[in-house]
Amino acid sequence: MKLLLISNSTNAGEPYLKYPIAQIGAHLAGVSEVVFVPYAAVTFSYDEYERKVQERFDEIGVKVRSIHREKSPRKAIKEAQAICVGGGNTFALAKKMQEQGLMSAILKRVKEGVPYVGWSAGSNVCCPTICLSLSRSHSRR
Repeated sequence: MKLLLISNSTNAGEPYLKYPIAQIGAHLAGVSEVVFVPYAAVTFSYDEYERKVQERFDEIGVKVRSIHREKSPRKAIKEAQAICVGGGNTFALAKKMQEQGLMSAILKRVKEGVPYVGWSAGSNVCCPTICLSLSRSHSRR
């Protein structure tokens, strides 16, 4: 599998995705277009998210095609040269991906060797499970 999992998108005082862009570029060598999953965005629009990622990916010569514009999101994943999943709200992302059948579609493509880049929530959805657990010390008294 060709996974690049990034913990966060921005280091303090730096522009968005600036610090990992060289690694992203190396990981996506030979790729001209990625299918981007923006569903973790909850404080701004998917269009804004796509623009923000495209601005950074322009530096590595890769076109960003956001899945929110696709009539058939699963088909877009099936045909993708590479897949990128952005950060934000992990639960909003997982919900929308499950509704569209993207979790299994992406897993199948990744197992076929399609490059995957995820940051923050986009890394979280690669985990075998996602859950919320409260310890006794954090529960209501």
